[in-house]
Parts: sequence; structure tokens; C-alpha cells
Amino acid sequence: MTDRAAIRDHSILPLAVLEAMRHLDSPRDEAAAEYVDELLKKRLGLSRTVAAQIARYELTVRRDEAVDPGELEQILRLVSRRPDASLVFADGGRRAARRAVDRLSASTRWATAHLPRFVRRAIGFRAARRCAGDVFGARLARKGPAAVLTVSSAAAVRATPDGAACAFYAAAFAELLRQLVDFDGGMLHASCRARGDARCEWHSTPAGGSR
Repeated sequence: MTDRAAIRDHSILPLAVLEAMRHLDSPRDEAAAEYVDELLKKRLGLSRTVAAQIARYELTVRRDEAVDPGELEQILRLVSRRPDASLVFADGGRRAARRAVDRLSASTRWATAHLPRFVRRAIGFRAARRCAGDVFGARLARKGPAAVLTVSSAAAVRATPDGAACAFYAAAFAELLRQLVDFDGGMLHASCRARGDARCEWHSTPAGGSR
């Protein structure tokens, strides 16, 4: 297993989770907004602490830097205590994927959107592999028609021993493939450290398939 101290997570990951928390805690209508001071006392996503952390991570993301080991784990553990944790993990994963795609060059993003399908899928897969490695510390490969993603970090399982936080990566990888290779489907968590497997691994599944 990779030494924990050697793994540093990209700052996009904790930022995306905190942004998702803030989004889900934000008032949805004007009537609720009138009580924002009261909401600030009750909803962590609207707290000054989270706002300060988001500002810090935004700066780190602009510098394209990683964060210290354990920071992502702490945030995932914090989210896991919420009744809507699954929603935060899912939204956070999608946000992280979109930020990862934004790191790509404008020409690559254009190619994955406008070139003929067989060309843009090939370019998109290479781009997705780069995003997976650079941002998520994951290895992307093909296994027949499926895309297979393997994560080296155990942060999700350390944060949630039942594997709940793995949903963050599942949502991220599905969104990454949707953005870059016209993927329409979900991610099957084929192997998980929480189940005693040696690694966490996801396989893409077509729409309507088992997840």
C-alpha cells in the first residue's frame, strides 16, 4: 500500500467538497434568506470557518498546488456526519471533475466538444487520464468497453470506514467521463478497501446498468 505520508491531494478536492456543502446549506428562496443570520448559526456550510477555508483553497487551486496529507480526509469525515452526506459527496465529486477539466488547455476542451466523435473520444480519453492522475491521484485504463479507475489514496475509507465517502470519487469519475468522452452511465465500485479489497476501483457501466 502507498505510504500515507507520501500522498498529497490536489487542493481541488477539498475545495469542491466545501463548495458543495455551502451550496446545499444556502437558502433557496428570499423568505429563507431573510433569516440568514439564524442560518449561519445552524448550517456549517455558511459559517465563517468554511468561508475562510474555501478562500484558502481557491488560492491554492489557482497556484495548482496540493494540500497537506490528511486535510481531505478530515473534510470528508466532517461531511459524513451530516444527514445529507451523500448529496454533498455527489455534488462535490461533480464539482471537482469540472474543475479538473477546466485545467486542460482550451484547445483540448474544444477538440473534445467539436471534432468528429471517434477523434474527440480518443483525445477525451487521454485528457480524462491526465485529469484523473493529476487531480484525483487515480489511474485510468481501459478494460474491454469499460473505463477502469483505480485510486491510490485511502482518504475516503479512512474518513468513512464504511466507504460512504467513496461516493465522492464515483460522482467525480462519472462526471469526468461525461465531460470528455460523451459517457452516459454510472460507476460500479468493483473493489473497495472498506470491503477488505486491496484498492478502490471503479468500472464505468452503461446507462441502465448495475452501479
